[in-house]
Amino acid sequence: MQRTGKGAALVAAGVLIGSALGGSAAYAATGVLAERSTMPILVNGRPAQAEAYLIDGSNYFKLRDVAALADFGVTWDAERRTVCIDTTVGYTPEGNSAAADYSAQANAEVFAGSYTRELYNALRESIVTGGPSRSFPLTDETERQTCWDVTAAFGSWPSYRLTSAENGAACFTPKYPAAYEEAAARCQAFIDGLAGMREQEKLRQLAFYVCDHLRYSANDTPTPRTVFAESTEHPGNCMAYAHSFLFLCDLADIPCILVHSETHQWNEVYVGGRWMSVDVGGADAWDATQRKSVTVLHEASELQGADFIQTDPALTRFIKELLVPGSTEEQR
Repeated sequence: MQRTGKGAALVAAGVLIGSALGGSAAYAATGVLAERSTMPILVNGRPAQAEAYLIDGSNYFKLRDVAALADFGVTWDAERRTVCIDTTVGYTPEGNSAAADYSAQANAEVFAGSYTRELYNALRESIVTGGPSRSFPLTDETERQTCWDVTAAFGSWPSYRLTSAENGAACFTPKYPAAYEEAAARCQAFIDGLAGMREQEKLRQLAFYVCDHLRYSANDTPTPRTVFAESTEHPGNCMAYAHSFLFLCDLADIPCILVHSETHQWNEVYVGGRWMSVDVGGADAWDATQRKSVTVLHEASELQGADFIQTDPALTRFIKELLVPGSTEEQR
């Protein structure tokens, strides 16, 4: 199915409009066997999840699930008994009260103040499905700022757009800015070449790849689209290193976030069942002869000094739980 109204492509075949089938079932009207489909789903080249069924060689989805993934409006006109599709607007979830409670899987200690379960459920849903989130209450500017702070830690590709309605409800929509597509395409062969490596070695190679494209300069902050636009080096500060490393981790499907203090920015990655720190910008003194002995991954306690005093540890823990539910319980 190719959507042209908003430029989103969904790799799928067929749409099942009506009641959802559960497990393997016989479709009563035709006697055709329906089984759960295990085929991968890509939205704009990125993995997404939705319940699908294989019927007579084709994959079938509920229309509302497709609308959520590809971000278009779908409603039911009860008076006319008509399904209405509107590609000029985004998807609006319905029946939020019955939606999955993703927060039940997370470390309950992260929910405090403006770091609410409602915010968590909305963003986690968007991360899991790759589509717009359910709506959630947004009552004041403090909560709005928290939303911006949380989404900023996910970088720029995807970025999470926050939209709000007149009634105070808000939702998130993941976007993959076209400006980054060329950089992603240039890096893809390198990412593909990491297949088969252990995660620790992949992260070493990702860090070295960033260092090959940057040289430290405190006054320059190029984005990944610039850093990876060509093979030459670009001047960049710690923010440029951290954002570029995050960009590569996203391409390699490795959970990674941005972490910062008042004077420095670095990354944390989930590897080997735990979160560890990576400070690419602070260690770009490596050369080809040193790299065999370089340690890229560090325990958080190993990064000492004022540069590594996090501005908002609660924010960091909340974001970690969004990417890997339950992952902070073992690292209190």
